[in-house]
Amino acid sequence: MDKAKTALTGNESKTSTPLTFLDLFSGCGGFSLGLEAAGLVCKAAVDSNQSAIETFKANHTKSALGLVRDLTKFSPKDLDELLGGSVPINVIVGGPPCQGFSKARMVDGSNHGGRLVHDARRDLYQEFLRFVNYYQPSVFIMENVPGIKSAAGGEFFTRLQVESRELGYRVIPYEVEAWRFGVPQKRIRQLIIGTRRELPLFIPDRYIRPTHARDNDGEELQPLVSLGEAIGDLPAILAGDEQYERQYDSSLREKHIEKYGTRYIYDVLQADKTKALTAHSARSHSLRDMRDFARLHEGENSKHALARGVEMEFPYDRENFKDRYTRQHRDQLCSTIVAHLKKDGLMFIHPTQTRSLTPREAARVQSFPDTFTLPEARTNSFAQIGNAVPPLVGKAMGIAVLEYISAAHDGDNLAPRLDIELPDGRNAAVELLENFVESTYLRPLANLSKDDFLRAWWAVGFLHPNLHPDAASDNGKTLSLGPKRGVSFVIEPVYVRSGWPVELIPVAIEARRRFDDGMLSEDEYYCSAAVIAGAVATACLSNVQSPTGRKTR
Repeated sequence: MDKAKTALTGNESKTSTPLTFLDLFSGCGGFSLGLEAAGLVCKAAVDSNQSAIETFKANHTKSALGLVRDLTKFSPKDLDELLGGSVPINVIVGGPPCQGFSKARMVDGSNHGGRLVHDARRDLYQEFLRFVNYYQPSVFIMENVPGIKSAAGGEFFTRLQVESRELGYRVIPYEVEAWRFGVPQKRIRQLIIGTRRELPLFIPDRYIRPTHARDNDGEELQPLVSLGEAIGDLPAILAGDEQYERQYDSSLREKHIEKYGTRYIYDVLQADKTKALTAHSARSHSLRDMRDFARLHEGENSKHALARGVEMEFPYDRENFKDRYTRQHRDQLCSTIVAHLKKDGLMFIHPTQTRSLTPREAARVQSFPDTFTLPEARTNSFAQIGNAVPPLVGKAMGIAVLEYISAAHDGDNLAPRLDIELPDGRNAAVELLENFVESTYLRPLANLSKDDFLRAWWAVGFLHPNLHPDAASDNGKTLSLGPKRGVSFVIEPVYVRSGWPVELIPVAIEARRRFDDGMLSEDEYYCSAAVIAGAVATACLSNVQSPTGRKTR
């Protein structure tokens, strides 16, 4: 087994045949590394960057293909031929380049207006979905920056969900906070999780389980990992020290372990599994920059220093670049590691040394083990590390996917056994919901008995098996055109982003309120039995047109 892979192991698949996955826009393979640690098997990683794929190959087994391909020109059929054909793919993951949706572009105006159409990277999610459509995996996970939610007024975030549903997937956005999974940085990323419509609902809180927390609050969670715990054992070096390979400092490590223990340095970083320390080389800085670095207190940026009266020498606009320099703090989370580190490290100044972070330090902050081989070219290292999904986040997602698919296979997600009879077909569901919605005009939803409410709520799941209850909390503002003539108001119009019918949103809100207040169990709120029954009923229709219903609006 590959060294880098073993660094995160500890959870194996419960199934006899390991689940397989593809990693598209893979970069150096951070997501793959985490999924493999959870027990999944990578069949191929595809990226257009040759250096990134070389890094992937250096850190993964030969059975995982590492392919340098432009995904706008490389077809799923081409990949299938390279894999030998008839290879089942259970999961597809990937992160279409996120720079087109970044917060930096929100500042410079590139996320809105005329400049929007000139960034082809924004449409690369469609290439991802091409592979999803071809392989029809049980689950897909697409990773991007939070900025995708607001870019162009949310247009791309909406399109991604609409097009996923059109392919037969039920989608749920999930915002992942990396520090909750043991990653020592303030990284937040947006995930879009898609599951086949005929499968049970994916319940984020059931399957995605954080391992760390700021305040324990009696839960069995570990304290957050600080920057100091992640990098404090590494030998001190000077700015401009270009040496790629060096030795660890054993005495420094002993002191480090006395303070922090081994949970990160050994259990995650596997620093005891490699003799040589690589990629711990520091870029050069101008004397002016280094004097400014020295003026900053630990955990302080240049804006704070200027506010306390420090004279800074940096030449940048003091209004727009007040926080241009940032010294990180040992006892806190590190700032989000980004690919911009390949250009400069001014916002990533070492807590106690007069230099910016090294590639190995950045990799540790991203939860890459020391056994993970990085390019000698520092620019390539920083770009690959900054663009990567932290392996610990990938591992958490892998564990979630394994448990979800295992539960779906075993039928565990079909609980509760339905004590309330489901509608006898989709037309019956339409009639039930039309009467229910109209009855709520005279009596508040909150006053309905549990049985009466559940009968309607499960009818919603039966009629709309392609929708996720949690998605009803983020509908966007755009409505579909309609309703079409003769189509029931419990089917159209819908909010384009979430797919939820406008008239059923109050029902979804009430269901969530009852769930949050403990009036509905998790199984009652997410009732997969009703959803799966509805998916089967939909698939069995000889005519796939929506039921017309009695009434329109």
